[in-house]
Amino acid sequence: MSRFRLGIGEAAGAVADLGVLVPLAAALILINGFDPGSVLVGAGGLVLASGLVFRIPFPVQPLKALTAVAVAEGVAPEVIHAAGLEIAAVLLLLSMGRVADLIARFFTKPVIRALQFGVGVLLIVTAVRLAADPPSVFRETLRSPWPIVLALAALGAVALGVRARRYGIALGILVAGVLAAMAVARPDLAAPSIALPQIGFPPAAAFASAFFLLVIPQIPLTFGNAVVAVSDLAHEYFGPAARLVTPSRVCLSCGLGNIASALAGGMPMCHGAGGLTAHVRLGARTAAMNVLLGTGLLGLGLFFAPQVTAILGLLPAWGLAALLAYAGLRHALLVGDLRGSSLPVAVGAGLVGALLGNLAVTAAVALVLDHGRRIGARSRSGRLAAG
Repeated sequence: MSRFRLGIGEAAGAVADLGVLVPLAAALILINGFDPGSVLVGAGGLVLASGLVFRIPFPVQPLKALTAVAVAEGVAPEVIHAAGLEIAAVLLLLSMGRVADLIARFFTKPVIRALQFGVGVLLIVTAVRLAADPPSVFRETLRSPWPIVLALAALGAVALGVRARRYGIALGILVAGVLAAMAVARPDLAAPSIALPQIGFPPAAAFASAFFLLVIPQIPLTFGNAVVAVSDLAHEYFGPAARLVTPSRVCLSCGLGNIASALAGGMPMCHGAGGLTAHVRLGARTAAMNVLLGTGLLGLGLFFAPQVTAILGLLPAWGLAALLAYAGLRHALLVGDLRGSSLPVAVGAGLVGALLGNLAVTAAVALVLDHGRRIGARSRSGRLAAG
């Protein structure tokens, strides 16, 4: 497989996960007071570096659980940056001596599939909410039920397009939505002007509250979904081409990326497995996807920082919702390769976490059920052999 191959599939894959990135980044900017340029420069830098390092299309997403709590509680930027540094420290420790690789062995296939099923369900739920009640950052003026109708129509078009390998359909939907928003909103965008992120370190007082409020709930989810599950999925999608992707290396990448992002005023990020499915299912096949998306985000952050929210708001929420729903469906359906009692274990654990909105619960339930089932089977086998 070629490491870099520019094409319509790479471009469509690059925008496939914006339904997660844009609303969460916009929330941190509008509610928590993050600098728009720093957010996009941090994200773009990690996107670009991930593709260059792992040599396959590799995802970068905001830390969803952490961001949700931070937005809901109105947490100050310096506390969120402290949380990013603390998560980075944990991941860097896990990357040493292949500790992450050893822990990952406990995440059997049913456990991984449970996390992927839960993520898929949450992506679908997020897509419905995005279409039905888009955040204020989006400029579209359509009234209900048209956003839902357009999202369903776009979802059908994307599914048919992907099946026929016409990945340009997804890209065309977003372009059409942007053009329509520009015609209606007529945004007044200023000329480009360079804005470099300000490097700084959070105050010492921010670290204690960051650890208990933001870090503890996020770590189990990050390791299960954004380290183990994404590593497993990369090998499933790309085989030998994903040889550089291991849990330890993913921990190292995410740890270093979060250090750089936190010091530059950006948001905490990870390598979510749902993002990988989104990129791949919409056509990305090489690390050129990361180059396109990374340079695009860097360009916006460096040269259009004051206009970032206005530019992102031109994207159609219903179009992003369609891409998000399609990725969620495909991600959830990965559970279909399980057989026997493994299938209900994965589906049940995934649904529990999705309903509670906490996939750390999914990981805990799946680990207990699957390993308990295996221990029970070995015990019964031993008794039969003894008898």
